[in-house]
Amino acid sequence: MTKAGVEPDVPGLPARVEAVTRHAPDGRRWNVLLNHSSEAVPLRETAHDLLTGALAHELPPGGCAVLRGH
Repeated sequence: MTKAGVEPDVPGLPARVEAVTRHAPDGRRWNVLLNHSSEAVPLRETAHDLLTGALAHELPPGGCAVLRGH
C-alpha cells in the first residue's frame, strides 16, 4: 500500500486489526480499533480507552477500543 501512497491510520498493527481515525473540527482525534483475530494484540503505547474508561495495553481477541489520538 505504501507504493500507492496509502498509509495505515495506526501504523504497526497486524493485518487482522482494523483501524480508523476520526477527527473533530477542533483538532481532537480518536482511533477506533477492531481486532478480527482470535489472539490479543499488544498496543504500541498505552492509551485511554473511551469505551471502558481504563488504560488499554492490548486489544483482546475479537475486541474493540476507542482510543484518544495524539
